[in-house]
Amino acid sequence: MSRTANTPDASGPAPGPRPPRESDAPEARQPGLESDRIIGRYGTLPGPRLICLAGLHGNEPAGVLALRRLLETLRLRQPAFRGQIVAIAGNLHALREGRRFLARDLNRGWSPRGMRRVEAAPGASAEDSEQAELIAVLRRELGEDRTDTRVIDLHTTSAESSPFLTLADTLRNRAFAHRIGLPLVLGLEEQIDGALLEVITAAGPVTVGIEAGQHDDPVSVDHHERAVWMALVAAGQIAEDDVPDVGSIRKALRDSRHGLPRVFEVRYRKPVGVDDGFAMRPGYSNFQRVRQGEIVADDRTGPVRAPQHGRIFLPLYQEQGDDGFFIVRAVHPAWLHLSAGLRRLNLSSLARWLPGIHPARRRSDALIVDRRVARWLAVDVFHLLGYRKSRVTRGWYVFRRRSHDVGART
Repeated sequence: MSRTANTPDASGPAPGPRPPRESDAPEARQPGLESDRIIGRYGTLPGPRLICLAGLHGNEPAGVLALRRLLETLRLRQPAFRGQIVAIAGNLHALREGRRFLARDLNRGWSPRGMRRVEAAPGASAEDSEQAELIAVLRRELGEDRTDTRVIDLHTTSAESSPFLTLADTLRNRAFAHRIGLPLVLGLEEQIDGALLEVITAAGPVTVGIEAGQHDDPVSVDHHERAVWMALVAAGQIAEDDVPDVGSIRKALRDSRHGLPRVFEVRYRKPVGVDDGFAMRPGYSNFQRVRQGEIVADDRTGPVRAPQHGRIFLPLYQEQGDDGFFIVRAVHPAWLHLSAGLRRLNLSSLARWLPGIHPARRRSDALIVDRRVARWLAVDVFHLLGYRKSRVTRGWYVFRRRSHDVGART
């Protein structure tokens, strides 16, 4: 590899969260205001590109801090480096106030319709203004050729947690995520509508979300920084030997798993509303085992019980949020190998000939499944073939083929 110099943003990462000022009002902000939005960047194009997003939720500053630290290390050490890493801040207003969001969750509303709405009226709320800016910045940073682009979204959790990765289950995403070295959680995007990574995945780049631990735990910053270093190695941007103290980084990520299985899949989501009075019972942490019928929370109707055996996932221990908890289960490696083989053989097209399944009229990548006929392992079978469940309506599943699926070995 040839040595490259640090390019734009020579002054270094953007300063930390500061008190709001008059120019920070939504109506005063201008799309692409890089002095705040771009945390920093390193390297020159052409070459692989890694785009890192942090702080989409304002009570999750660990990703921003980790990216600043990593960029500063790159500038000081000047290692041989291919391509470019760019770090982007998410909800600037909420970060300054330490709140998850001000008017609405910025990690929702990323459907094509939602994006058109905020671009048409970007000043309707603080988050609308933030999203309009992010749309403009991401379009510019992603560019036209996305074949060698990877996007990672950095988050933390309200409960104590081992770090893990979330991703849309494409073979390309899987292969990249496995090289980072943390447990994978599949299927979360099926349970959450309008997440940012879902629309970016559909646009072509390889995408992964990193959940580094509890919001206020200083170790979460360390986990984020270590995972991004390994993402740079996985992307072919830096040699593993050029990563500072890479042996300790690998060991710390491996130890952080605490013996957890390598891959999980989301099996259940508990939705909550603002008037539900939902409160998790204390003491639950991510991936803690629960049994069917176990009381895990309370709401205005009484105790809330786990609907099935598994491990509790993302229990809600903060005031804002509409996901009470999830249930996940481990995925056997044989299932993953089988799904990879079926997708590479392009056998997904055979699904439309199964009983109770009809092609969608207006979308060649979508199938409509009669739940009364195809209820036995329907979701699992379609996951094998590379489909995601986009919605359930009137006794029907609607499955869509994940775009940009194959192209990498797992």
